[in-house]
Amino acid sequence: MRTMPPEPSADLVSIVVPYFQRERGILRRCVESVLSQQGAGNFHLIIVDDASPLPAAAELEGIHPNDPRVQVIRQDNAGPGAARNTGLDHLPAATRYVAFIDSDDCWEPDFLSHATAALDQGYDIFFANSRRHGFDEARFDWHASSNRRLIPTEHQSIDAARELYAFTGRFFDYALVRSNIISTSALAYRLARFPTLRFNTRLFNGQDRLFKLHLSKMTDKVSFCPRILVNEGAGINIYDSAGWGSAKSLRLLSNYIRLSKFILAELDLTEAQQRTVTDQLNDSRFSMTASLAHLLRNGQQPDWRLVLNTGREDPPFALNFLPNLARILLGRIFSKK
Repeated sequence: MRTMPPEPSADLVSIVVPYFQRERGILRRCVESVLSQQGAGNFHLIIVDDASPLPAAAELEGIHPNDPRVQVIRQDNAGPGAARNTGLDHLPAATRYVAFIDSDDCWEPDFLSHATAALDQGYDIFFANSRRHGFDEARFDWHASSNRRLIPTEHQSIDAARELYAFTGRFFDYALVRSNIISTSALAYRLARFPTLRFNTRLFNGQDRLFKLHLSKMTDKVSFCPRILVNEGAGINIYDSAGWGSAKSLRLLSNYIRLSKFILAELDLTEAQQRTVTDQLNDSRFSMTASLAHLLRNGQQPDWRLVLNTGREDPPFALNFLPNLARILLGRIFSKK
């Protein structure tokens, strides 16, 4: 089922929502937060129903198709990256800026006005701070060591009233080590600068991070706002529920290995950047071995199929399994002395 996009109009912001939910009310809250944006100008909302068990049309009764700003596209289930790509493939011709919001997230009423105010000044990327359900800290504070903390006063102020800043320096180098500072739901960008960029559908978990790295690799005109303008729901995401040493952590770390390999394969990196990503890759290989050893030590049965598949896809993980295991065992021995 598809509804027609609006007639072309000036400076349109197109918003893409990948949708797959089983709980009523989630999508409606998301959409209402978008339709309640203040001072945002013209915008168009594209909801891609990824064969959701709870259809988008049923969730949006009374909103869709009455509101001409809302378009629903239903497709066979293909995952969030493919759903976002479908939305990008159906942007109205007048689209100037693109934003994403996951169906379980909500925007503060001034998110879009902040995003457009920054992008209107010529910046190619905008991102805001956000808070995820179940986390005490906002994203800007996640795992931020002293040399990786994003301190607004160290960057150029471009709108004091809105607390908008231009990132000073090479943002891509920063994003390589802190890509998780940007929620996809808190991101907006200039379409003309990245007209053909799409999500990698071969990478189910982590494709949003790879997309953000592609964006940041192509420009240094990056703006941000430290205000919390996005509230993220619990979501359906292994990254939020996979504690270290748990069964889910193996899948998480396997995905980290795949993500690092895609980054190395797809992005043109300097030697220093390659070392950064290679170090991340080796850390993931070691951590997966450590997590597997922890599970076995505590009498838990790991997903051996996942472990074997990881070894087939990434032979260095298999080759370094025993040396990494030896490092873990020796570390425990010396830590007891």
